[in-house]
Amino acid sequence: MSILVMILSAAAIIAFVKFGLVKAIDQFAGALGWSAKTRGQATGYATSAPELVALVAAGLSGVWDAGLWNIASSNLINAGLMLAAVLRYGQLKELFNRRFADEVAFAGVGVLAPLVLMRFELDTSWLVVPILAAVFVAYRVVDRRLNPQTDEPDAGEAVGSLPLGMLLIVTALTLIAVAGFFLGNATKDVVQQMGLHPAIAGWVLGVVTSLPEVVTFFTVYATSRREGKLHLLEDTQEVLDNLAASNMANTGMIYPIGLAIYLLVAG
Repeated sequence: MSILVMILSAAAIIAFVKFGLVKAIDQFAGALGWSAKTRGQATGYATSAPELVALVAAGLSGVWDAGLWNIASSNLINAGLMLAAVLRYGQLKELFNRRFADEVAFAGVGVLAPLVLMRFELDTSWLVVPILAAVFVAYRVVDRRLNPQTDEPDAGEAVGSLPLGMLLIVTALTLIAVAGFFLGNATKDVVQQMGLHPAIAGWVLGVVTSLPEVVTFFTVYATSRREGKLHLLEDTQEVLDNLAASNMANTGMIYPIGLAIYLLVAG
């Protein structure tokens, strides 16, 4: 029963992300004329919300390892899902374009950092908090310098609503917090009462919390094909920025925030 509650709670969080946070981004993008890059990054941050809730909920419930494995597995799964979408829509050649080198590199950093820290048993050190935060800042600085963007409204795009976007964000975050309470308790029961290894529980959560990314990756390419824009690089730009932003948000924002909360409460 506990594992069912864990999965259903994570699924509910994903639904709130997809139909709340991502829809809010649609409203902001339409109203502000965001570029594919900006939209991809914003979507990447939004779809990392389930990992934040899972990590904090697991840590506060006393099963930190399960939450951290959720971060590590999610980043690995995100990369695999992105590659699956690339292969499905025949975009492998575009993936190796030099303009995408920094996004690919940062997506890789997001994958490796949690695994390395766990390997050397440094994952709960206070030093991790400023170091990973600095890595995230470096990512943002490098990205801005290598990829300067000017968002100009496109007359062909639907106009969004900023007030509606804000309402969706507030509502979605409230519902996500409630679902996170059930997720944390259920994960604790799964690990402590059912005897499931924290890493396995983390992978289960990782699979579930990565569903927003798979929906986003395939939707971007499907829309591009429908509009006759495949192989024009903008779709791959959005997908890679989604991946890099999601993985770097998991590693450089969510991990240190979750760790700081965990250490403050545990200490």
